[in-house]
Amino acid sequence: MNRVRSYLVLVLVFAVVTVSIAAAAAQAPAGRRGFGGTRGSLLGLLRVEQVQKELKLTEDQIGKVGQISEKLRAEMREPYAGLRDIEDMQERRAKMTELSNQFDAKARGELREVLSRVQIMRLYQIRFQVRGTLDALNNRWIAGRLELTDEQKKKAAELDKATQDKVTKAYSPLRDLSREERREKMAELREKITKLREEAEKNALGLLTAEQKEAFEKMKGDKFELPPRRRQP
Repeated sequence: MNRVRSYLVLVLVFAVVTVSIAAAAAQAPAGRRGFGGTRGSLLGLLRVEQVQKELKLTEDQIGKVGQISEKLRAEMREPYAGLRDIEDMQERRAKMTELSNQFDAKARGELREVLSRVQIMRLYQIRFQVRGTLDALNNRWIAGRLELTDEQKKKAAELDKATQDKVTKAYSPLRDLSREERREKMAELREKITKLREEAEKNALGLLTAEQKEAFEKMKGDKFELPPRRRQP
């Protein structure tokens, strides 16, 4: 039972690390929806009505995106279930990141057959905005486009790890609380994670030169804001 509870907490932590650092604090519970369901993932974004409208998706495209999502969830369910057998927290987190990247890569391949080039480009612009600067700087493609130096890449990786460690530490006490106590603690934790997100974003931007900041802003395209996620009672 303790291992199961620990696993559930880790899923929550993962969702916050990968999404809430760059998005609204409301992203924290997203991990409970399952892998690929957070609004920082390509398929997760495509489930949001405002994103569908921004991309001008047809009903046929929306249906096909749903089919892709169900297909990939089925394919990745067993690998994700294996995470609960990994005792070491750092190792488990690394494996979860690896699986998330695999899921995303599969999604990219499938979506190329459904979305137009223009739609895919806009979808990536939106994700850049949702996931934020720190996540972007640790993406090899973006790092290459921005021509980051080895020193900048090293500092971005260190900042990312430090932020993840802080989030993990913040959420660790949840495993020892009752459901009611955990619910009461969440409001406090959301505020703390928001501050961590803002600090990480500021520090990540501080790693860039003026020219790199300008180039990154152009890569993000027109500003797009996701609607707040409705809280579950």
